[in-house]
Amino acid sequence: MATQQKIELVEQYAQKFKDAKSIFLADFRGMTVEQTNDLRRDFRSAGVEYRIVKNTLALRSFQNAGLDDMSEFLTGCTAFAFSDDDPVAPIKVIKEYTKKNKDAKIEVKGCVFEGKIFKSDQADALAELPTRDALLSQFVGVLQAPMSNMVGVLQATAQKLAGVLESVKNQKTE
Repeated sequence: MATQQKIELVEQYAQKFKDAKSIFLADFRGMTVEQTNDLRRDFRSAGVEYRIVKNTLALRSFQNAGLDDMSEFLTGCTAFAFSDDDPVAPIKVIKEYTKKNKDAKIEVKGCVFEGKIFKSDQADALAELPTRDALLSQFVGVLQAPMSNMVGVLQATAQKLAGVLESVKNQKTE
């Protein structure tokens, strides 16, 4: 590849790495072409970009993106799965794919998650996080709980007051 092409590629990936909410690095050795194509399809449907970049170019891209500590992950064959929207989408797709395809050999090396670097065991734990939408719905539920409790208390108080007034009315009419 010509030097100018490499420079443009480094700049392109540096920008993608800066914009991504998460970047997962994985070793894909031992996967067949068919398995790789299936995995790419799963990534595409989840809105995740999956790329294979030479380690030297990836290292320069990470350095240009301000992620200097990524060199320990850039050994051997490295694939990159990154997402601009849902930060847990790449690892969820990887975990789901390896559950369905036991013979697929994908090893997560590490990740950058919301700007922080995690090793492989920590990256695997991120797969247990709920999706962004699920977290937002849980948050809305937490916000609604005090309000609905307050409405219930006010409603009960109003019902008690109505009951007391009804009792007073019945006593006066007797």
